[in-house]
Amino acid sequence: MSRLAPDLPSLGWTAKLDKWAKKNDAELRGRVARTHRGTCVVFVGDNNVVTATSASIRTNTGLAPATGDYVAIKSDEENDGEYLVAAIAKRRTALARRAPGRIPEPQILAANIDDVFVMQGMDRPVNFPRLERLLVIAWDSGAEPVVLLTKADQVPDPDSAIKAIQAIAPGVKCLAISTHSGRNIEAVQERIHGTRTVALIGLSGIGKSTLVNALSGGEVQRTGQVRAVDGRGRHTTVTRDLIPLPGGGIMVDTPGIREIALWEAWDGLTKTFPLISDAIQHCRFSDCTHQGEPDCAVRRLIRERVVNKRRVDHYLKLKAELDEQAEQKADFERRAESRAKVSAEERSDKRGNKRSKSARRRKRR
Repeated sequence: MSRLAPDLPSLGWTAKLDKWAKKNDAELRGRVARTHRGTCVVFVGDNNVVTATSASIRTNTGLAPATGDYVAIKSDEENDGEYLVAAIAKRRTALARRAPGRIPEPQILAANIDDVFVMQGMDRPVNFPRLERLLVIAWDSGAEPVVLLTKADQVPDPDSAIKAIQAIAPGVKCLAISTHSGRNIEAVQERIHGTRTVALIGLSGIGKSTLVNALSGGEVQRTGQVRAVDGRGRHTTVTRDLIPLPGGGIMVDTPGIREIALWEAWDGLTKTFPLISDAIQHCRFSDCTHQGEPDCAVRRLIRERVVNKRRVDHYLKLKAELDEQAEQKADFERRAESRAKVSAEERSDKRGNKRSKSARRRKRR
């Protein structure tokens, strides 16, 4: 991680956040640079960085700090005055996925970001389904997605890939870049200035950390060689790091992601597949499965070659994933509510039994 420890205004801290921190009796205020197993590293201004625990706020509020969060920090007198995160400011945007595991809950990859750089290496064929999935997550964050095609110096015609991506990502800026030749690096820098924050997502080995190093003017993130056997990268980034750049602007480098599950990303799905989402509203039947029903507006898009079948099939797959997730979440919440009700009844019975025993003892006296 970069050793730069900037002042709070350059990290996006505002007068409004000052009022919020004062309201929460903050001893220190800052922006989370990294999280790891119940602790987080926080930039607190004046070239200082502190480590604060976050387990208590997650227990009390169900909310865990994420890289990019603005936080209020206090000393925990019961634990030798160690710092703890006392409050998390409302997030302006949040890049989220479904957390690994059986419990349906979100995992925030980066908070308070302005752009999401969806990165794809040109040293391998473009995986359009994976790119669409990442675009759904990027759009759903509330930030603006930008597609970066890295290693453009390794192919003779990067423009053909750009055209193919623009066909499935209307309105999304797409740049073919190369840190080796310098192609379009200035165009990337133009999007990162002042207090703007960008998050990088994509597979390992596509050049996320290399891009961070190029923009920072030094090796602030470790990089690794891509495996020659299969073209996959080693996981040189293992945490989500907030990295201030010397010339202004902030980047959030994330570990390489091979599989990423959506989290309640209905808005992102609509924005990634606008033609299909609109066509669904014009199907003859409200419960149309878009497989063979008459007057299906989605199938009409395929027949008229407005949208190809692969794209429709992938939209339906992602929609089914979100539908299943909603059912799992509802079932989990019902079970949790039922357990809480049983627990409350058991506590009530115990109190009743104690009162009865106490009454019998008084009566015997």
